[in-house]
Amino acid sequence: MIAVVVALLAATGPAAAGPRGIPDRLMLQPDDLGGAVPGPVEEGLAWPLLPQPCADRPIPHPVASRAQAADYDTRFRIYQNVARFRGDGAQRYLTELKSQLTDCGVGGADNGFDPVAEDHLGPDTVLFLGNYDLGDRWVAYVAAAVGRHVVVIMVSDSYLGAGDPTLANGLARAAMARLR
Repeated sequence: MIAVVVALLAATGPAAAGPRGIPDRLMLQPDDLGGAVPGPVEEGLAWPLLPQPCADRPIPHPVASRAQAADYDTRFRIYQNVARFRGDGAQRYLTELKSQLTDCGVGGADNGFDPVAEDHLGPDTVLFLGNYDLGDRWVAYVAAAVGRHVVVIMVSDSYLGAGDPTLANGLARAAMARLR
């Protein structure tokens, strides 16, 4: 009987009260993705889905995070990450991301991140590129803070190696609406 009581206390203690995952309703759905069905992100993805451009500077860390990917027509691969933060952590992450893009961005001439636009979809949003092949190819990113969540959309292009910022912006708008 003592073992049952101890087990019940352990199950209802701090470990069980930990952060819950990110629910399906907060993730992009096939209707948002032109009918594409999202699935898991492939192992070994080279690009981070919660970017930190300056490797030596800390960023706020989420309490929960979930990523998914989908093929958008035959050309683009869409990635989404939704992360939940405590308190004002989502806004602090976006503020730090913008600062790091400015301080550690590569300006399109090297591998790394290249800032494009801030607050273009409203406050706490940023559009940037992830450059590779010495800046000749890129993926498009949009990051946005909505309440306690940060959503990151990344678009890669399998043909030209030039992610589409317009597509990333449209999907980010849909993802932000789901978080409201």
